[in-house]
Amino acid sequence: MSWQDEFRQFFPVTRDKAYANIAYTSPLSPKVADAVAAFFDGITHARSDKPQWLRDADALRVRLARLIGGDPRRLAFTKNTTEGLNTVAQGLAWQDGDNLIVDDQEHPTNALPWLNLRRRGVQVRVAQANAHRYTVDDLWRHVDARTRLIAVSWVQYGTGLRTDIAELGRRCAALGIWLVVDGIQGAGLLRAQVDEWHVDAFACGAHKGLLGPLGVGFLHVSPKLLDALEPLYIGPSGVTTLDKSGLQWQVGVSDADDARRLESGNLNYPGIAGWAGALDLIEGAQPERIEPWVLELSQALGDGLRGLGAQVVSPAGAAMRSTTTALRVADPTAALAHLNQAGVVASVVEYGYVRVSVGAYNNHADVERILRAVRALGV
Repeated sequence: MSWQDEFRQFFPVTRDKAYANIAYTSPLSPKVADAVAAFFDGITHARSDKPQWLRDADALRVRLARLIGGDPRRLAFTKNTTEGLNTVAQGLAWQDGDNLIVDDQEHPTNALPWLNLRRRGVQVRVAQANAHRYTVDDLWRHVDARTRLIAVSWVQYGTGLRTDIAELGRRCAALGIWLVVDGIQGAGLLRAQVDEWHVDAFACGAHKGLLGPLGVGFLHVSPKLLDALEPLYIGPSGVTTLDKSGLQWQVGVSDADDARRLESGNLNYPGIAGWAGALDLIEGAQPERIEPWVLELSQALGDGLRGLGAQVVSPAGAAMRSTTTALRVADPTAALAHLNQAGVVASVVEYGYVRVSVGAYNNHADVERILRAVRALGV
């Protein structure tokens, strides 16, 4: 049995459906659900062990940091991508007249935290895409001496456009501009090297390519950004305590170079338990095998759709392609219902496009099933 056949068996939904919706959320493997259930079973039978929960969280930090090419000491757990991005947006010391740059293809998750800074005197510059495409040069045209930060998605949610993070990071590092990346549409599917790419902040949730449950995520930061950030909230964490040693109580931080100071209170320990189960799957399949497989499927799907005459919006070139393919149809709602009837799970994004997105549990039979359904749709 091939690694992919074995991996596919962990996802029962693949037995009767072509699940092509990982850009929305991954189907949950029973291995992940069982890990969450086991955590709650422990509490049910009075086996609460917070020191062990913290050790489990720290073990998962190591695995996640390794997966994205980062450092576990600079990885903080969050509720989701949005919380990670807001931790950066609200944690920096902005000056009136500073500016930052985003593009007009961003999910609200990577737009609203930055637009919210306008009330603090920060100018938000929006780079315009052409037919849903932009390049690093398009972003860079908006840079000037007051640019403090550029925020982009590694992979765009609507069309699957992949940003050249390595080149953007090189330019940002040369000028001392913070680079903040929404990584959720790529992590677990494509291979990241956040430190090598000079990414200052990489925010991600568990529930897409990382195969985990909803309600848990992480923020990975560079050493310089960690030093510059003030926590969004203050509460007890792995390194933050209440210092009662003096006449007046103080906030005690045992290690300012540890990203756990950005956390507060109890973590989502059930979610962390489930996410550890998901990492077992990813590590077992091996990231170096996952990326070429999902890109192969994505190319086959895009080529097949174009061969049918479908209006594919997503880029065809290897440098900009990801695991998401979007197509323009006359009636997206009717098209989605047709696909669902044919056993294909997809979604519709706000542009009115039908979006199909593949994971490592998909195979070429799924691609053929999607193509047959689209052919019957008569696009």
